[in-house]
Amino acid sequence: MAQIARNNEAEKATNKTTDNVAELGKRTAAKDTDVAREAIDRTEGAARRGFGYAQRTAGAALEVERAVTRRSAEGATEVSQAFAELVKEQARANVEAFQALTRAVDWDQVSRIHSELLRASVERAAEFTRRYFEVVQAVTASAVSATQEQARKAA
Repeated sequence: MAQIARNNEAEKATNKTTDNVAELGKRTAAKDTDVAREAIDRTEGAARRGFGYAQRTAGAALEVERAVTRRSAEGATEVSQAFAELVKEQARANVEAFQALTRAVDWDQVSRIHSELLRASVERAAEFTRRYFEVVQAVTASAVSATQEQARKAA
């Protein structure tokens, strides 16, 4: 009988141990599940933030492209206007020179008229070139500035 009682107590102890192990396994599984859910939530959050950053970066790039395109169009308009003004002034100067040449009575006067026409033409071309480079420099600076500003916004 003592043997049976010992077996019963051993069996009860084994059952208790098994129950304790099972309970510990359930708690561990529950904690592992919580940890896995938290990791999934964090990963999902990181993915959403990454997607948001990508969207903002793409939007910033599009905005920079629009700003550069707008400034380039403005620059092209300025250059076109400056060129049109150059052509108009040159045509006016050519007409005046032609009229003066038709009234010229000696070669010294013809030489002075040609010299003045050439000097004024070179000055106008130099002024146009200066204005052209100013516009190109302004467009380039505007593009760089817009790119830097959008990079700061995206960061």
